Amino acid sequence: MIRIFSWKTVLGVIGFLVLIGIGAFLRQVWVYYDAIKSGKTNPILERRMESSWSKLVSNNQVSPADLARLTAAETASLGTKGAKLTIVEFIDFGCPYCQASFAPVREMVQKYKDQVYFVVRDFPIEEIHPRAFPAALAARCAAVQGKFWPYHDKLFIHQEKHEDEDLQRYADEVGLNGPGFRACYRARVHASAIQQDVQDALRVGVQGTPTFFFNGVRIQGKLDAPTLEYLILRFLKEESK
Repeated sequence: MIRIFSWKTVLGVIGFLVLIGIGAFLRQVWVYYDAIKSGKTNPILERRMESSWSKLVSNNQVSPADLARLTAAETASLGTKGAKLTIVEFIDFGCPYCQASFAPVREMVQKYKDQVYFVVRDFPIEEIHPRAFPAALAARCAAVQGKFWPYHDKLFIHQEKHEDEDLQRYADEVGLNGPGFRACYRARVHASAIQQDVQDALRVGVQGTPTFFFNGVRIQGKLDAPTLEYLILRFLKEESK
């Protein structure tokens, strides 16, 4: 004898399954919330990053020779030279995405300074940001006097003001020797070094800014603090294997 289920029975089963699904979803949300709130991890970010990790590593790895070239003539650096993780960033002082990344980068590099070596290289895109090259020249002149980082910060904080008078004012504000800075800037002392940075960048596939290299793995685009920290920890983990 074939038993025919009533609509009430079918609807009841469907309703039961829906309730189970909702319960599982709410439980997962709670797990994510609790993990993020406790500061232990960010499961949402980890799942998103894990999905592209193997593709990232296999498709964007530069050669050891290119990696050595990227760190051979740094503009400025932070952290510990010879650390397990070397991060090279190509920047454009007129780029809004570089501006959005500079504070998170500084925060994370400072946090992991004993395990990370961070190097800055120039990639001014003058067709889009006409004052990017002069800003890079000025920053290198500041570096000569040991003031690259405070000058670098001024350039990003006041990104809309990079005219010559602005660059001179920032030099005064960070305590540079005025005549020395002006002579360096007007003579374009570091123009060839910046152009060499651009050539090195093009050689390893840089197409825009910011572009990062994590132990030679190219990652292009702005990075917020959680994503940057995830990447740092992941690369450090890989190097410890």
